[in-house]
Amino acid sequence: MSQLEKTTATGYPSAIVWDLDGTLVDSAQDLATALNSLLTEQGKHTHTVEHVRPMIGNGVGKLIERGFRASGASLDEPDVNKLLPRFMELYSACATQNTELNMDARSVLESFYHAGVRQGLCTNKPVSVTRMILNDLDISGFFGSVIGGDSTPHRKPHPLPLLTCLDELETRPEDAVMVGDSGADVGSARAARVPVILVPDVYTGVPAVTLGADYVVERLADIPQSIPPHPPLRQSA
Repeated sequence: MSQLEKTTATGYPSAIVWDLDGTLVDSAQDLATALNSLLTEQGKHTHTVEHVRPMIGNGVGKLIERGFRASGASLDEPDVNKLLPRFMELYSACATQNTELNMDARSVLESFYHAGVRQGLCTNKPVSVTRMILNDLDISGFFGSVIGGDSTPHRKPHPLPLLTCLDELETRPEDAVMVGDSGADVGSARAARVPVILVPDVYTGVPAVTLGADYVVERLADIPQSIPPHPPLRQSA
């Protein structure tokens, strides 16, 4: 019996912690707008949204680094840190213009809410703009804890953000499940000893089945049925 099966043998887990970008929402258009504005200010060429998608993940610093590298400029960490405040100004101004919920996200959140499952959010996106997006999409009420990339000294794949979220939800790791779409989500969950379900990654293009999750589902709507007594669509070895 897997850890996730033990966690959910009598029903749903006590808590579910969600990733944001790629898992619950598609924010690529707004991230691309902010990145391209920053690139333009710095005299660099811009990128299409589809070119920006695989750059998303592991925080906005990585997005800046990848965006400038793709424009022919290599930035070290101090250079990225200098550009971060301006990026956040640009992004905060457009973060809710085109960001939208992924298919079935609201209905799945509602399903677990009505089932009495505590829900948290653990993202590498800064917490201030995360709350802006949650409020704009009218889903902030589903979450008893919201942890952003600047809420703790470490970001995913470090376990601290996830463990902090669970602490605020008053839930033990063994009684929870993480739902995400990336290797950072798997790494954080594994380090925190929390079972992890992945949905297909809409950003990096890395097949979710290669990332070592407990379960991989084809779409968000499959998550309630992937928890026993229903069998998972795919279980890692």
